[in-house]
Amino acid sequence: MKKSKLKRLVCLTALTALILSAFSIKVSANSAQWHWSGVSSTGAMVFDEDCPIQVEKEILTFDIPRFPSNYYATAEEFLAYDAKVSAEYTFYNPSDLTITATLAFPFGNQPDYANTYNEQTGEYETATDAEKYDITVNGEPVNKKIRYTLKTNSQFNLEGDLKNLQNEYIIHSFYTPNTTVTKYTYVVGGENKEGLIGSEVGNYYTAATAGFDWNGGDGKTKIYFPHCSSYHLQNNGVGRFGAFVRNGNHITIYAFGEPLSEPITWQCYKNGGMKNGEEIFGLVSLISTQTTTFESFAFEKYSEDFGISRVDWYNAVLCSFKDNINGKTNLNVIEDYAELNSPYIERFISNLMRWYEYEITILPKQTIVNCVTAPIYPSIDLSYKPGIYKYVYLLSPASTWAGFKEIEIIINTPYYITESTIKGFNKTENGYTYKQNGLPTCELEFTLCTDPNPKKPTPPNIDGCRFFNLFNW
Repeated sequence: MKKSKLKRLVCLTALTALILSAFSIKVSANSAQWHWSGVSSTGAMVFDEDCPIQVEKEILTFDIPRFPSNYYATAEEFLAYDAKVSAEYTFYNPSDLTITATLAFPFGNQPDYANTYNEQTGEYETATDAEKYDITVNGEPVNKKIRYTLKTNSQFNLEGDLKNLQNEYIIHSFYTPNTTVTKYTYVVGGENKEGLIGSEVGNYYTAATAGFDWNGGDGKTKIYFPHCSSYHLQNNGVGRFGAFVRNGNHITIYAFGEPLSEPITWQCYKNGGMKNGEEIFGLVSLISTQTTTFESFAFEKYSEDFGISRVDWYNAVLCSFKDNINGKTNLNVIEDYAELNSPYIERFISNLMRWYEYEITILPKQTIVNCVTAPIYPSIDLSYKPGIYKYVYLLSPASTWAGFKEIEIIINTPYYITESTIKGFNKTENGYTYKQNGLPTCELEFTLCTDPNPKKPTPPNIDGCRFFNLFNW
């Protein structure tokens, strides 16, 4: 009897990720096979370095009967939006193994307009669309889990995002479940209002700034400053960090790792400034100090009602710190780029990438048809007349299959394609089609509009200066 071989493997497949922002292009598509294993006819488990499964054909179908609204009054209205994308793969197993593969299909975060305001409860709510569609193998639905990771970038990155999809807590050298977290809460104006900021702070739009200087410490402490609104690096290499404040506001500082060795010294500045010479009178005093662990901190705002597993939630919180791309990491000060400390926790949830996790089994020399369907949301640019809607699907990950023979793209829509990175779409009665052997050399990006020739208005000239829309600054 032959000895069984055991080797670890992670190989890639062609599935889909879709990300939306109503005002900036964040839509993307990509895919990943999480892991696979094979069983020989003798029952031996076999793992190899390359996944043997081949793609005989991929049919990519976009059903876009209407454009989304950039606002929905209720969750029911949002969930009635029915545009979707389906990726149908004809998989062939050329090996002598029965292969079981676990697939992770990233289909994007919730769009901005999924958040609706409930007038009865006075709270913002996020409509959940992840269960709208099935995953099938040979026409039969298969079980799927909804998984979540924090996006590491504005566009999906397979290598970066897939490694954050784990079945256990992510191991990190600094952020561990037992890492000490010390929470310091301050009040502007003093606990007894003995140090109120005076009238020299300016008007309503130019609140005062409360700031502190920090040199980065010895690396054993990282500061999380969720209210940070301004930063200035001093000539001596010290960072000055500030928050816009008014009397009575609370400011929170977290110390990860060792507690602060010295109390923070706050200084108030006028008119939203933070430079030397702009100091004003005002007291920011410490009113409470609380100590907890990083694991407890991670679950402060967690609820099982979110439908997110504790493992996925913890790892998303961890990634918001370990992958903090906007923080002043050289000075060990972290900002709230993932909006974990937002008054509305839905903002943090909207930054989570959603995945379908499911399993397929293919017998030796067998062919199966696997279809994954997911909701699709474009980026929206209303500066054009009429507005344009851009969709992006990244095709390149499919090149990681052992073989890829044919792709067919179908766009069912009443609208016009005004731009496309892939040339050669044929106009049909129902929309557009495209077919070729092998994969295109570029990613698929296409723009739809109700008019074949939308016009981008010229910004008006005001006092000799071009005026740009606020969202384009």
